Amino acid sequence: MGKYTIIADTGNCLVERLRGALVPDLIQNAAEIGLRSPEDRGDISLGLFLYDIRPSEEVYQKRAVVTNDRISKPPLFLSLSYMVTAYFQGDVQYRLPQEERILGRVIQYFYDNPIIPLEEVDAQMTSGTELHIQMLKPDSDEKSRIWSFPNAGNRLSLFYKVSPVAIDSELSRKVTRVTDLDINVSMNLGRER
Repeated sequence: MGKYTIIADTGNCLVERLRGALVPDLIQNAAEIGLRSPEDRGDISLGLFLYDIRPSEEVYQKRAVVTNDRISKPPLFLSLSYMVTAYFQGDVQYRLPQEERILGRVIQYFYDNPIIPLEEVDAQMTSGTELHIQMLKPDSDEKSRIWSFPNAGNRLSLFYKVSPVAIDSELSRKVTRVTDLDINVSMNLGRER
């Protein structure tokens, strides 16, 4: 399952996947794809911005996690919402078509690769559920709310949800297994009156 770093690890995994899909065909350098706020984008060509974290609606686990000698509070499952925006640096006349190509490739890549194995997010994770990437359809009002950056004009962006991302609880207690069982059964063979 996941440590508290799983949120950052998930974002980094998405960046690495997109670097593999876009460099060098559409973006020249892997460093031009990164996690960035639209108002802080720097010199990147494709930015991923985590704009929302919510409890997952797909997975809810009430049961405690039991290992050989410990019982733990169940993990918290989250949905992470990302905005993906292209910021091509080229000539104005070529900028918009190139940004559309980049976003088209992102759509194609996530459509063809909607599942992330946990081992890809964190090599130490071997149990739990894989992560699913799903395209979101926010309405115009929600897009405007997300794009509420004073120094950044609205840009064409994609919106994706990654879930279920599990964060383990640190709360646990030691338990011992039942090793002996003593059962006494007595039968009354007397007569009933």
